[in-house]
Amino acid sequence: MPADEKQQEESEFEAEVLRISRALFAPENQFQGSTYIGTAERDGVFVGPDSVVIVECTVSRRKDKAEKDGKKLYEACLVKAREHPFKSIKGFFVTREEPTADQRMAIKGFNGPLVACSFAQLRSQLVDSLQYLKLRNSYPFGSAREPSTGDHADLKPYVAVDPVESGTGQPFSVTRVAQEVKGGKSVLLYGDYGAGKSMFLRELHQCLAKAHRINAFRSFPILLNLRDHQGQILPVEALERHARSIGFPAPSQLVRAWRSGDVTLILDGFDEIATPGWIGKTSAMRDIRRRSVELVRRFCNESRRSTSVVLTGRSHFFDSEIEMRSALGARPDSLFLMAGEPTEVQVKEILDVYGWHDALPEWLPSRPLLLSYLGSSNVLQASIEGTFGRSSGEGWHMMLDRIAEREASMEVGVDGFTIRKVLERLATQARHTTDGLGPISQGELTSVFQSVCGYAPDEGSYQLLQRLPGLGAMDSVDGSRRFVDVSLADAARAGDVVSCILEPNTENPLLGMTGSIACLDEVGIDVAATRLEQETSASAGRAYSSASAFQRNGVSDAIIADITRVATRLWPGDAPRTPISLHEIELRSFSLTADAESYDWLAFHDCVIQELDFTDHGGYTPPHFQNCLIGQMTGVAGWSALQGDRFVNCEVAQFDAQMSTAKGILALKTTPLNKVLLTILKKIYAQRGTGRKESALYRGLDSKHRELVPDAIQRLTGEGLVTIARSSNTRIYLPVRGMASRVRRILQAPQSSDDSILE
Repeated sequence: MPADEKQQEESEFEAEVLRISRALFAPENQFQGSTYIGTAERDGVFVGPDSVVIVECTVSRRKDKAEKDGKKLYEACLVKAREHPFKSIKGFFVTREEPTADQRMAIKGFNGPLVACSFAQLRSQLVDSLQYLKLRNSYPFGSAREPSTGDHADLKPYVAVDPVESGTGQPFSVTRVAQEVKGGKSVLLYGDYGAGKSMFLRELHQCLAKAHRINAFRSFPILLNLRDHQGQILPVEALERHARSIGFPAPSQLVRAWRSGDVTLILDGFDEIATPGWIGKTSAMRDIRRRSVELVRRFCNESRRSTSVVLTGRSHFFDSEIEMRSALGARPDSLFLMAGEPTEVQVKEILDVYGWHDALPEWLPSRPLLLSYLGSSNVLQASIEGTFGRSSGEGWHMMLDRIAEREASMEVGVDGFTIRKVLERLATQARHTTDGLGPISQGELTSVFQSVCGYAPDEGSYQLLQRLPGLGAMDSVDGSRRFVDVSLADAARAGDVVSCILEPNTENPLLGMTGSIACLDEVGIDVAATRLEQETSASAGRAYSSASAFQRNGVSDAIIADITRVATRLWPGDAPRTPISLHEIELRSFSLTADAESYDWLAFHDCVIQELDFTDHGGYTPPHFQNCLIGQMTGVAGWSALQGDRFVNCEVAQFDAQMSTAKGILALKTTPLNKVLLTILKKIYAQRGTGRKESALYRGLDSKHRELVPDAIQRLTGEGLVTIARSSNTRIYLPVRGMASRVRRILQAPQSSDDSILE
């Protein structure tokens, strides 16, 4: 090794020994270190309230080096003993590797308060990192569990689904993120439930732990499940609770290691740390969310600058990425990642683990958790047969029917209709929970069965409830269940909404719901619309009259919103006889329908809408919004593009970039066909959920560009970027699984993109 490299290595080793020594022996005085005793320099001298510690460190393995440094230590201890007669005196001879037998004998020969130890042994006095990592590996990593059993230890092999960088769309593997973290970079990873965030963190933790075991100079990872720390706001208390939870015997060691910058801090589930609840004022919602993540913000603010902090959670917890960064206290130079969508190859790898090699219909989401559950469930595998080429609503509707029919064939005395009703009623029950997925207790399983069937479950029916497809084990102790996927739960929730519309005078649990509950998302609306299309008695007048009657009787406005959105989806040209006003609800998304004539009869007051989609707005009167918080306004670049009198005291966190709107795309300096291609991709891939009707693809285009729509569709389907499904007699255009990242890169830089789809 060249002399200069050897000298640098020795300097880095000495600096690391001094950093650990300061944290151990002089935490109240971080400026102590190397100094002179008489005319001789000492590597480190640390004077505390009750003790004096002197440190000599070396990378040498030679005996004469131990004899020389041992003599210096012994003489220094004598001097300090005279200066501080009432304090304990200790000398440490620290080697990079384990001291040799000769070195230990040399130090022992001085018969003084001297100790020979390795750097790892010294560091273990600060924190026994290897014991922590061993214990942590036996404790759950967030929601990373085998979906069919709930087991957190016996997981199938990890299939890498790389998240992508926000803004650039560049994929980041676990290895690449680990390298960034080792270099001091902090990370914020966000995405929907079931997108594989906890599994990614588990792999990241193991990668960092392996690097620490190889090189003790590297920091070691501490991973906290934030769901274990509800109500806590102090980092010290959270670290101590975490230590006790995993069985680590010295909680104060974790605190000391964190304070000294000796760790990489990983916090999983910032959205699970509190249940904000609705207090009736949209202006206070942001403050509530900010207070609920105070623990996370304090961890970010109080960690050393050299400490990497990795955060994960669900993106829809906040109204916008801007609010998320601010509330969490994320560092400005952090790496911001979005949970990625599995490619077709990765989907196959996930399913191959479970021995399933068949293709998936395009309407089925490719979230890793859903795929894992699908692969482990023969019932779900059989239920998707024959659903190819269907719309999202028809696909989920058929799947739920087949799940119920298959279970009925295994359980004498309960038919498929009843089993589906039980599943739908459980989904309704889950609407009361924070994320609309659970938990659902064993008592609730039993009571729901009894309310649907009119009698308590017998032994056979009880076994049916335990194996009900779509519900995963959440807690092996109390037996609680949880829906394994947001779209599956949303599809099942549609059942009771349909019953409300068709049978408004029949007993329905939705009619007893008041206050804050989860609204249907796009999948649920699509399933409800699909089912109502098959009912000859369904009509806009019937749906709107039911909604008005329910609202007069005090039914939650979330239910009124569900019925209203289903009606506008099915009968966009019809309007209710009396205006409808929705108060204090929260919607994941609200899309203006392409074929609507006017929304002047609909008003939102004090509502939170995470995404308001104006992409299909054709110039008609939009709804009235007053005192609303809107996270993302899609299809609109600013207030100037909106009718001012329809938005009163509203706040929009983020508008679309000008070139992302229909007008902006049409103003690009590119060919007319490229403009149409970009417009269609934006509409199909940007909307959450269920695809676009053919008529929507023409909306916002002038006659010259409308003529190019058929050619653009043919090009997109031929390139494998768009697929066609049918709902009744209507064509539905859906995004293709695994193509979201490619489309995102095209739309982010359309004029510089060299993608083959563009001319």
